[in-house]
Amino acid sequence: MTVPVYLIADPYQGRCRVYTDPKDGEYVRALEVRFGGDIDLTGTTVDLTRKTHDFPRG
Repeated sequence: MTVPVYLIADPYQGRCRVYTDPKDGEYVRALEVRFGGDIDLTGTTVDLTRKTHDFPRG
């Protein structure tokens, strides 16, 4: 089973990677956001925007 939105937050690199739109076992879309930016997930099953300015850094 593939999840519709896959978010990886990496505190050591200070960025997030978001994978969406799974098709045939792979994600069609990928997005990278540095901590401090917003992750726009509107238009996905989650349908929200997540701020990353308060994410902890390693």
